[in-house]
Amino acid sequence: MFKSSFIVMVINMLSRILGLVREMIIGSVFGASGMTDAYVSATKIPNFFTTLFGEGSLGTVFIPIYNRGLEEKGKEKTDEFVFSILNLIIAFTSTMSVIMILFSKQILKITTGFADPERFEAANGLLKIVAFYFLFIALSGVVSSLLNNYKKFAVAASMGIVFNLVIIVGTLLLKNKMGIYGLGVAYLLSGVFQLLMMLPQFFQIMKTYKFVFNLKDPYVKEMFVLMVPTLIGIFGYQINEIVDNRFATMLPAGTASALNYASRLYLLPIGVFAISLSVVIFPTLSRAVVKNKRKKVRKVVQEGLAMLAFLIVPSSVILFGYAREIVTLVYKRGHFSNKAVTLTSETLQFYALGLLFFSTIHLLTRSHYVYKDRKLPVISSFIGIFTNILLDFLLYKQYRHVGLTFATSFAAMINFLILFVSLQRRYVRINVLKYIAILVISLGGSLLSFTISKLVKVSFLGSLSIVVNLLVFLIIYLLIWIAVFMIFADDKFKKDVARRFIKR
Repeated sequence: MFKSSFIVMVINMLSRILGLVREMIIGSVFGASGMTDAYVSATKIPNFFTTLFGEGSLGTVFIPIYNRGLEEKGKEKTDEFVFSILNLIIAFTSTMSVIMILFSKQILKITTGFADPERFEAANGLLKIVAFYFLFIALSGVVSSLLNNYKKFAVAASMGIVFNLVIIVGTLLLKNKMGIYGLGVAYLLSGVFQLLMMLPQFFQIMKTYKFVFNLKDPYVKEMFVLMVPTLIGIFGYQINEIVDNRFATMLPAGTASALNYASRLYLLPIGVFAISLSVVIFPTLSRAVVKNKRKKVRKVVQEGLAMLAFLIVPSSVILFGYAREIVTLVYKRGHFSNKAVTLTSETLQFYALGLLFFSTIHLLTRSHYVYKDRKLPVISSFIGIFTNILLDFLLYKQYRHVGLTFATSFAAMINFLILFVSLQRRYVRINVLKYIAILVISLGGSLLSFTISKLVKVSFLGSLSIVVNLLVFLIIYLLIWIAVFMIFADDKFKKDVARRFIKR
């Protein structure tokens, strides 16, 4: 399982690097400006819906039902369930995309705070262009969940690579002829190509396709019932995102763009580590729960939490401590000004404070889902959302972008604590002391690694000197963990790790 996690992590790493290249190009061509504010605001509308289908959320409902169907009715009958779901998604997403086009101005008046007509009209035009992205990415989300269930992780994980490449090429080709609208066209085409790349393996599994709508299928009915709390939770989260964006668009031009650029950086470790791990773990947890293997469930959850602590804590320290240097290296070129660097780096620091909570929520939520508990994650999500919106309102005028990102991180901590306590008390007896020990060692090792790496001065490299600092950080951090392992691990555990390493 963790070998598959590593493969997915590598692919996601490539995807996130391309994502940074994408943002570097957008930042260089358009800067952090009113036009990029319009683009960010317009794409948040289809994302309001696509998060439900396109980022694995629907798969948390779909995969357990699909696996049970294979056990109870066999593949042929279960395939009809798949076709029904896909066809219903086509009907729903097409309808919603048309509504977005017809009522784009009314939607934007609710979701943005643009006071000037130039930014509003640009966002309106962009929303009409990107609306049907929803259709393609929703289908891609279900197809990728199916591929993951058959351990075809590589193709599904490569969706992000295709997304970024299409936008990079589209932006470079269309920037002169279409300006910011060329970016919208590239965004739409990225959805088309993400779906197309997965269809060959999808048809290897399904063999055919049927245009059926079997609403009487008990699995379809069950899925709709289970989707309701998931739908509420995800839509609630997206409302949270749109409220954040509305407050940001009420601040000086470029603020919404700075939040977006900073989010690309803090989402790098979340995408590479947290989401990759959750995607691989979920089918394993689902099968273990179906077969009532409690020890297996506990082992997988604890190993997942430990791995996230090991990987995410140093990522937080790096993003907080080296925020300005990282933003300068990645974005400062072309139209990306010193003011934009300051806005983005300050935003990144406060996102970094909540990185562990953002990351671990993915695993904790899915660990509830395998027990068919969707109410608690929804309740927890809404408590976090309410906290975030309240803090946004209280802080945005005085603390501006910093207040908005602090609110987001604090709300994530609340959500994390509720989910962790619930999982521990109701489903999986996590060894809390061991988890805290791993967190403490990770934080102590990260702070020591940062202190030592900061002493390394290679100013003659200019903005590239941060690369050397990060390499020093990584080496020191790994040496600390090797020392901890050699001192505290028992002989049996050492032999087990060595045997796994040799086997791989």
